[in-house]
Amino acid sequence: MADPVWTTGLGRHLATAVTLALLVACPFEALAETPAAPPEAGVMVDHVALYVADLDVSAAFYSQVLGLEEIPSAAKGRRWMALGSAQLHLLGGRAEPVPDQKSRHIALTTLSLEPVMSALKARGMTWEDFAGHVGQISQTRTDGVRQIFFKDPDGYWIEVNDAGKLSRP
Repeated sequence: MADPVWTTGLGRHLATAVTLALLVACPFEALAETPAAPPEAGVMVDHVALYVADLDVSAAFYSQVLGLEEIPSAAKGRRWMALGSAQLHLLGGRAEPVPDQKSRHIALTTLSLEPVMSALKARGMTWEDFAGHVGQISQTRTDGVRQIFFKDPDGYWIEVNDAGKLSRP
């Protein structure tokens, strides 16, 4: 049996990027209110939870487009996906729309954008650069990293960049 996609190659890099992006993007006001010494062992992301309208549609998207492998969930009305050493928890029942702000996104990284763009094309989906030009790739970072942006089935913005190539010799 092959290694799960999130333990090697593209999947490992995407999982690392999601973990780092969520640490930076998520508000931690509650932590700021309680001054305390940092934990001796440090903190790591355990899971990311997204409130979705249709569990089956969302699980298929994250599996087919981004290669996440579904893992057993502890509760009904949820689908869990392996995300490197973390997990993506899809929680069903969302009825309200997701805010349409590209600056609020999950950022993933990979060695090459081409497999992701091919997976999007195969599903009839498009990507855009940060400015909103469909089919374009953002190349504004000073380190040469390229970025594409697209929405998941619920309207959550996802960035995929090729910063994973920077960690390779």
